[in-house]
Amino acid sequence: MAASFIEPQPRQPVIGLALGGGGLRGTAHLGVLEVLRSKGLSIDMAAGTSAGSIIAMLHALGWTPQEMENLLAEIKIRDYVDHVINIQSLTLISIKTILDRLSLPHRWLPPTPLGFVRGRKFYRLLRRLSGKRNFYEIDFPLFITATNLCDGQLVCFCPPRFAGQLGPQRPEIIFTADASLAQAVRASTAIPGIFEPMIWQGHMLVDGGLKNNVPADLLRWAGADIIIAVDLGFHSQNSDEIDTILEILIQSLDIMGQTNTEIRLEQTADVVIQPITGSASLTDIEKVPAIIEAGRRAALEAWPQIALLVQNFAKRRNKVQPYSS
Repeated sequence: MAASFIEPQPRQPVIGLALGGGGLRGTAHLGVLEVLRSKGLSIDMAAGTSAGSIIAMLHALGWTPQEMENLLAEIKIRDYVDHVINIQSLTLISIKTILDRLSLPHRWLPPTPLGFVRGRKFYRLLRRLSGKRNFYEIDFPLFITATNLCDGQLVCFCPPRFAGQLGPQRPEIIFTADASLAQAVRASTAIPGIFEPMIWQGHMLVDGGLKNNVPADLLRWAGADIIIAVDLGFHSQNSDEIDTILEILIQSLDIMGQTNTEIRLEQTADVVIQPITGSASLTDIEKVPAIIEAGRRAALEAWPQIALLVQNFAKRRNKVQPYSS
């Protein structure tokens, strides 16, 4: 019986997008998404940390970049920030700090805030945006990271099929679906010292950027063929630009995580997009349009490399296969 040949239907690559943290500079992710969408590239799975977790969640829920931009234009700082620091709490914090230094007990003192912002308003906003959905209720492969402040372990919130698949393979990471989308993002964005930690199942969770600021490796383990990472890095600033506690904390976290991020991305990401955003504090809302534009420019520069990867993947997969008639 003579052998014949048919051309199989080519399988499209599974595209994963990893979005990193960076405070307000995370709005650059919108510009990146806008360009990828305009080029017809389908994002099949997404992972996000801190600011990137917000964009990843909204993308997983079907929001377009334009809808996300419209949301940014509508909300005000008072809609998501609830300050808890006052003179009394600052005094108590100072007393406790002194007693700690002297190794003296202070549990008899009233509790003090664990951050400048309580985070309840932000959590309510996230619940509204997510439709109060949890990871059991979404089909899109979404991965959101947080850090257990007590033991330093990385926590990855994801749909149950991935939690069951990846958990046994990576015991050093807690993979779980037992949370709402709002809880996961609230935990991932809890900048230590700024937002109070998110309490989840008795664990105190803070910003995922402490352990994995651009979680491209999660997408590789989950089966992505091509991984695009958006690394906001940190922006060098003059000393007179860093003039608040908030800016000191964010800049310090970015610097601490950058070397680890660069090494991780060399090993796991196929394309790394690095928007040049300039500096921006969480209150510099007027800088958002320029930051989004920086994301667009960086994505357009990276597009030829992305297109080549997709093309080469198709060539490797679309080979003529023999069959017997």
